[in-house]
Amino acid sequence: MQSRSYLFLLLVLVLAGLSSWLFVAKDFKYGLDVRGGIRLTYQLQFKADQQNKADIQTKLVTALEKRAQGFGGTTEATVVKKGNDQVIVEIPGATNITEARTRMGTSARVYFYDAKNVSTPTSRRLYEAAPDNTDPNDPVVNFRRTVGDDTLIKPTIKDADGKLQMNPAYLDIIKGWGTEILSGDDLEKADSEPSGTGTYHPHMLFSATGSEKMSKWSNRYYDTGENLAYVMDNRVLNIAPLKNGARISSEAIIEGNFSTEYVKTLSDLLNAGSLPVDLKELSYESVDPTIGKTALSQIVTAGAIALGATGLFLLAYYAFPGFVAMIALLLYVLFTLSVMKAINATFSLAAIAGFILSVGMAVDANILVFERFKEEMKRGRTLTAAIDLGFRRALPAIVDSNACTILTSMVLASLGTGAVKGFATTLIIGVLVSLFTAVFVTRSLLMFFVNSGLVSNVKLFAVERNWFKKLEARADTEPLQVVEKWKRWFWISALTILVCVPFFFIGGFKQNVEFRGGFEFAYSAPADLTTAQIVAKLEKAGIKGANVKLGASQNAKVAYLTIPTEGVKNKATADVDVAQAAGFGAIHAQNSSFVGPTVQAETIRNAIMAVIFSSVLIIVYLALRFGFSLGGFVPGLRFGFSAVGALVHDVLVVIGSAAVVGYLMGWEISALFITAMLTVIGFSVHDTIVVFDRMRENLRRPDKHHDLGFVMDKSITQSFARSVNTSMTVVATLLILIVIGTPTPDLKFFCVAMVVGIASGTYSSIYNASPILYLWDKVVTKKDPKKGLIGLALDEMAKSRVVQTQVSTAQAPQVQSQETGRTYGQVRRRASAQEKGHIEIEDEP
Repeated sequence: MQSRSYLFLLLVLVLAGLSSWLFVAKDFKYGLDVRGGIRLTYQLQFKADQQNKADIQTKLVTALEKRAQGFGGTTEATVVKKGNDQVIVEIPGATNITEARTRMGTSARVYFYDAKNVSTPTSRRLYEAAPDNTDPNDPVVNFRRTVGDDTLIKPTIKDADGKLQMNPAYLDIIKGWGTEILSGDDLEKADSEPSGTGTYHPHMLFSATGSEKMSKWSNRYYDTGENLAYVMDNRVLNIAPLKNGARISSEAIIEGNFSTEYVKTLSDLLNAGSLPVDLKELSYESVDPTIGKTALSQIVTAGAIALGATGLFLLAYYAFPGFVAMIALLLYVLFTLSVMKAINATFSLAAIAGFILSVGMAVDANILVFERFKEEMKRGRTLTAAIDLGFRRALPAIVDSNACTILTSMVLASLGTGAVKGFATTLIIGVLVSLFTAVFVTRSLLMFFVNSGLVSNVKLFAVERNWFKKLEARADTEPLQVVEKWKRWFWISALTILVCVPFFFIGGFKQNVEFRGGFEFAYSAPADLTTAQIVAKLEKAGIKGANVKLGASQNAKVAYLTIPTEGVKNKATADVDVAQAAGFGAIHAQNSSFVGPTVQAETIRNAIMAVIFSSVLIIVYLALRFGFSLGGFVPGLRFGFSAVGALVHDVLVVIGSAAVVGYLMGWEISALFITAMLTVIGFSVHDTIVVFDRMRENLRRPDKHHDLGFVMDKSITQSFARSVNTSMTVVATLLILIVIGTPTPDLKFFCVAMVVGIASGTYSSIYNASPILYLWDKVVTKKDPKKGLIGLALDEMAKSRVVQTQVSTAQAPQVQSQETGRTYGQVRRRASAQEKGHIEIEDEP
C-alpha cells in the first residue's frame, strides 16, 4: 500500500512537470468573443441533380480558406464543415463585417457574355447600358429600355416591406444573352494593370481552352463593335463594345471606374478560385475586440477570486485534508489548462466560464471522500484505514455522478456550436481531470503524509467539524423525515413553479436572435438612456418588437438591441439605421449578428433534442448502474425515472426564473441559457446519485425492522452535509462571476440560471427524487412485496451468500481443527484480515 502511494506520487510529480512545460510552451487560443473577429455561416445551394456533394463541400472549404487567410491581417482564419450542407467561417481580428460578407459570400465565378440585346454604337436594340460610376468600390452597370418606359433597371429593388432583393427584370436581361462565351473555369490568373491615370484595371489571363473560346468569339465579331459584358454574382460589372481592329485571345482588360482596393480584392478572389456552388448566408456575427479584452480581464479576475474562496473554505472546514485538496485543485487547474492547450481548444468567454465552474465542481469529489473519511474515523478506524475506505466507498458515487455530467456535456458538444461546444468541451475535460486529481492526486498526497509520519495528529483532520453534527449523529435512529412527508415537498415545488407562471403571460419569456431570428447589435450608449426610452424611440421609427438589454464595458454603458427580421429594411446598413432610430446617432455597432430562419429552426430543434437525449441517457445509465445490484435493468429504471422526475422540476424552475428576469431585466434565452439548463440537469443528477448511491449501500444489508422510508431518510441524512457543501462552493463561484466576471447580459444570465438551477437541483435531489422513488416502490410492493427495493435487496443478499459459500467451499482447504472446531481456511481468512490492520469493506457496510 505504502509503496503504491509513493509510486502514484511520483507519477503526479512527473505529470506536473510535463504540464508546467506545456503550459509555458504554448499560447492560449482565444475565441472570437475574446479577441474579436467575424463568424459567418453559409448553406450550400446544391442543384437538384448535383452529385458528389461531400466532395463539393470539401472543395468549398478549401476555396473559402484561401479567401479568408490574410483578410483583416489574420493568418488564423478557419473554415469548418457543419452537417452535410453548411460551412462556418471564423476570421479572428477582422472588423469590417460588410467587406467580409462580400468577400466570403460571392461565388467569384466570372462570366464573359455576348450582350446580344444591348445597343452597340452601330445598332439600336431593346436595352442600352447605363453604367453607374458613383462608387468605384461597387461598380455596376444598369440598363434602360430604348422603347417605352425608360426607368433605370438596377440589379436590386425593394420589395413591399422595403427590403432589397434581386430585380427579375435585370436577371431577364442577362438571361437574354444565352450561353456565356467563357466562365471562371477558363480563367488562369487575375492581376491588375495601370490605367495611366493613377488607377488600375482588372487584367485577366485565360487558360488555353479559354483563349480558344475568346479568340473564336472576337474573330466572329471582328470590327462590328459587338458588346462584351463581364458578369459576377448576377451583376454586370462592365460592358463595352469590341474595339475596331481588336482581337482578344489569351488576355483581356476590363475598363471602368474601379478603385485600387476593389481591383486588388477582385484579383485575390479570382486567384483563390471560384466557389463550386452558390452560398446562402444563414447568420453572421461581428465582435469588437475591445469588449472581448475587457470581458477576459473581468472573468479571469473573478476566476482567481473564486479559486481563492474555494481554497479558504477547504482549509477552514476540512483542515489538513482541505490543504491537500487545495494542492490537488491547483494541480487540477494546471492539468486542465495544459490539456486544453495541447488539443488546441478555443478559450471563448463561455469556455472560460465553464472552466471556472468546473473548478467549483471539482471540489465535489474531495468533499465526498472527506465526508466518508470522517465517518470511518468516527467508527474507530486508523488514519490509513479511514483514508483508504473513504476513497473506496466514495468512488462509486464519484464515478456515477461524473459520468452523467459527461453524458449531458457530450450531448451539448454534439448538438451545440460555437460558444456552447466550447463550454461543453471544457466541462468534459474538466470532469475527467478532476476525477483523476481527486481519486489519485489527493489520495496519494494524503497517504504520503500519513505513511511517512509527517502528519499523524488526528486533530489536524477536523473529524468533528460538521455543520450538521447533531443531525448526522442521529442518522441511525432519528433521521430526517423526508419521504413520508412527500406531499409537503411536492407542494413547495409546485408553488415555486406557479409563482413564475404569470410572468409568461406578461411578456417575460424573451428569446434572442438564435431562437426568434433577426439581428442583434451592441452599441456604446449614452449613460442617461433607459431601456424604456430606447424601445420607445425604436417604435416611433417603425421598428416594432425590439428588446433592449443593458451591459457595461470599460465603465461605459453598452446597449444590446434585438431586432426582428421584419424591422430591418436594408441589411447592408442595418446597424447604422437601427442606431439612428434608437437615438445613438449614425454609428456602427460594436458587435453585430444576424440569424436567419434556417439557423433559428435548427437552434430550437437542437435545444429540444438535447433535453430529450440527456434525459434518456441518464435514465439508461442509472438503470444499468443501480439495477446491477438491485434486481436488474427493469428495477433500475425506477432510479433513472425518479432522477429525471426531479429534473423536470429543475427545468421548470429554471425556465420560470428566465421569465422573471426577462420581465425585470429584459434578459433573453439563448444557446447559453440552454447550456445552463443542461448543466443544471447534470448537476442535479450528480446530487441525486450521491443520495441514491448511499441508499444502494444501505440496502445491501437492510434491517428487517426498518422499511424503505427509514432507509431513504437515513441515506438522505448521511448525505446532507456533502450536498450542502458542494452546492455552496459552486454557488459561491457563480455569485462571484455574476458580480464581477460577466460583462455581457448573456453570460450574466447564464450564471444566474445556473445559481437558480443548482439551488433547485440540491432541493429536488433530496425532497423530490427520493419521494418519487418511495411512492413508486409503494405501488410495486402493494402487488408483490418481493418486487420492492427491500425485497430485491434481501434477495440479492441471499444470492450473494450462496455464491460466497460456494467460493469458500471450492477454494479453502476444509481441514478441521480438533481444538477449535473451525476449518483451517476460515482461520487463515480472518487472520489475513487482521494482518491488514483494518476491516475489509466487504465485511461491513
